[in-house]
Amino acid sequence: MHTRKTGAFVAGALAAVLIPLAASPAAAAGASKSCSVTGASGSASWTWAGRTKLDPLKLKGKDTKADGFHPAIRLVTYTGSKLKHWPWHHVSGSAETWNTSAHDTRGIKHAGVEVQLYNGRTKVNKPGIVVNCYSGGKVNPRY
Repeated sequence: MHTRKTGAFVAGALAAVLIPLAASPAAAAGASKSCSVTGASGSASWTWAGRTKLDPLKLKGKDTKADGFHPAIRLVTYTGSKLKHWPWHHVSGSAETWNTSAHDTRGIKHAGVEVQLYNGRTKVNKPGIVVNCYSGGKVNPRY
Protein backbone atom coordinates (compact mmCIF):
# COMPACT_ATOMS: atom_id res chain seq x y z
CA MET A 1 0.00 0.00 0.00
CA HIS A 2 2.81 2.43 0.88
CA THR A 3 4.54 1.72 -2.47
CA ARG A 4 1.40 2.50 -4.48
CA LYS A 5 0.87 5.82 -2.73
CA THR A 6 4.49 6.82 -3.28
CA GLY A 7 4.33 5.78 -6.95
CA ALA A 8 1.10 7.70 -7.49
CA PHE A 9 2.58 10.76 -5.78
CA VAL A 10 5.74 10.65 -7.92
CA ALA A 11 3.73 10.18 -11.13
CA GLY A 12 1.45 13.07 -10.20
CA ALA A 13 4.39 15.33 -9.37
CA LEU A 14 6.12 14.49 -12.66
CA ALA A 15 2.94 15.15 -14.63
CA ALA A 16 2.49 18.49 -12.88
CA VAL A 17 5.97 19.54 -13.99
CA LEU A 18 6.20 17.96 -17.46
CA ILE A 19 2.77 18.70 -18.92
CA PRO A 20 3.07 22.51 -18.65
CA LEU A 21 6.58 22.36 -20.16
CA ALA A 22 5.42 20.35 -23.15
CA ALA A 23 2.42 22.59 -23.72
CA SER A 24 4.20 25.94 -23.36
CA PRO A 25 4.54 28.07 -26.53
CA ALA A 26 8.32 28.30 -26.15
CA ALA A 27 8.68 24.52 -26.05
CA ALA A 28 6.65 24.08 -29.23
CA ALA A 29 8.26 26.96 -31.13
CA GLY A 30 11.80 25.58 -31.65
CA ALA A 31 13.06 23.76 -34.74
CA SER A 32 16.28 22.49 -36.26
CA LYS A 33 17.48 20.94 -39.52
CA SER A 34 20.82 19.67 -40.81
CA CYS A 35 22.48 17.99 -43.78
CA SER A 36 25.93 16.78 -44.85
CA VAL A 37 28.10 16.80 -47.95
CA THR A 38 31.42 15.02 -48.52
CA GLY A 39 33.74 16.35 -45.83
CA ALA A 40 31.38 18.89 -44.31
CA SER A 41 28.07 19.47 -42.56
CA GLY A 42 25.75 22.28 -41.67
CA SER A 43 22.84 22.86 -39.34
CA ALA A 44 20.38 25.51 -38.33
CA SER A 45 18.32 25.85 -35.17
CA TRP A 46 15.77 28.55 -34.52
CA THR A 47 12.70 29.69 -32.68
CA TRP A 48 9.57 30.54 -34.65
CA ALA A 49 8.97 34.13 -33.48
CA GLY A 50 5.62 34.42 -35.20
CA ARG A 51 4.47 34.06 -38.79
CA THR A 52 7.27 36.14 -40.37
CA LYS A 53 10.37 35.74 -38.21
CA LEU A 54 12.98 33.25 -36.97
CA ASP A 55 14.63 34.66 -33.86
CA PRO A 56 17.06 33.57 -32.63
CA LEU A 57 18.55 31.71 -35.59
CA LYS A 58 21.82 29.80 -35.21
CA LEU A 59 23.69 28.54 -38.28
CA LYS A 60 26.61 26.13 -37.86
CA GLY A 61 29.04 24.90 -40.48
CA LYS A 62 31.75 22.29 -40.02
CA ASP A 63 34.60 21.31 -42.34
CA THR A 64 35.65 17.72 -41.57
CA LYS A 65 38.08 16.98 -44.40
CA ALA A 66 41.40 18.58 -45.39
CA ASP A 67 40.65 18.49 -49.13
CA GLY A 68 41.14 22.15 -50.08
CA PHE A 69 37.38 22.77 -50.15
CA HIS A 70 35.29 24.54 -47.53
CA PRO A 71 31.56 24.46 -46.82
CA ALA A 72 29.16 27.36 -46.97
CA ILE A 73 25.76 27.28 -45.29
CA ARG A 74 22.57 29.24 -45.84
CA LEU A 75 18.97 29.38 -44.76
CA VAL A 76 16.28 28.50 -47.30
CA THR A 77 12.70 29.58 -46.58
CA TYR A 78 9.38 29.21 -48.36
CA THR A 79 6.67 31.87 -48.19
CA GLY A 80 3.87 29.68 -49.46
CA SER A 81 4.44 30.79 -53.05
CA LYS A 82 8.19 31.52 -53.38
CA LEU A 83 11.51 30.11 -52.22
CA LYS A 84 13.97 32.51 -50.65
CA HIS A 85 17.67 31.63 -50.65
CA TRP A 86 19.39 33.67 -47.96
CA PRO A 87 23.09 34.71 -48.24
CA TRP A 88 25.84 32.10 -47.93
CA HIS A 89 27.98 31.97 -44.78
CA HIS A 90 31.43 30.56 -45.61
CA VAL A 91 33.26 28.45 -43.02
CA SER A 92 36.82 29.58 -42.40
CA GLY A 93 38.76 26.94 -40.49
CA SER A 94 37.22 23.77 -39.09
CA ALA A 95 33.91 25.18 -37.80
CA GLU A 96 31.93 28.39 -37.45
CA THR A 97 28.68 29.50 -35.85
CA TRP A 98 26.56 32.50 -36.75
CA ASN A 99 23.93 33.86 -34.35
CA THR A 100 21.40 35.87 -36.31
CA SER A 101 17.70 36.13 -37.20
CA ALA A 102 15.56 36.05 -40.34
CA HIS A 103 12.51 38.17 -41.15
CA ASP A 104 10.32 38.03 -44.27
CA THR A 105 7.19 40.21 -44.40
CA ARG A 106 5.61 37.71 -46.85
CA GLY A 107 5.75 35.08 -44.10
CA ILE A 108 7.93 32.05 -43.48
CA LYS A 109 5.86 28.92 -44.04
CA HIS A 110 8.80 26.56 -43.65
CA ALA A 111 12.56 26.74 -43.31
CA GLY A 112 15.56 24.52 -43.89
CA VAL A 113 19.30 24.68 -44.42
CA GLU A 114 21.48 24.22 -47.51
CA VAL A 115 25.19 23.31 -47.53
CA GLN A 116 27.49 23.72 -50.54
CA LEU A 117 31.18 22.91 -50.99
CA TYR A 118 33.31 25.75 -52.32
CA ASN A 119 36.84 26.10 -53.66
CA GLY A 120 37.55 29.72 -52.81
CA ARG A 121 34.46 31.58 -54.09
CA THR A 122 33.63 28.95 -56.73
CA LYS A 123 31.04 26.22 -56.14
CA VAL A 124 32.62 22.77 -56.34
CA ASN A 125 31.25 20.50 -59.07
CA LYS A 126 33.25 17.30 -58.79
CA PRO A 127 31.99 13.85 -59.84
CA GLY A 128 31.95 11.16 -57.18
CA ILE A 129 31.40 13.38 -54.15
CA VAL A 130 28.34 15.03 -52.65
CA VAL A 131 28.85 18.78 -53.07
CA ASN A 132 25.41 20.13 -52.13
CA CYS A 133 22.59 19.15 -49.79
CA TYR A 134 19.28 20.53 -48.57
CA SER A 135 17.82 19.48 -45.25
CA GLY A 136 14.19 19.68 -46.25
CA GLY A 137 11.84 22.17 -44.67
CA LYS A 138 10.42 22.34 -41.17
CA VAL A 139 6.85 23.73 -41.10
CA ASN A 140 6.13 26.88 -39.09
CA PRO A 141 3.42 26.04 -36.53
CA ARG A 142 2.61 29.76 -36.29
CA TYR A 143 2.04 30.31 -40.02
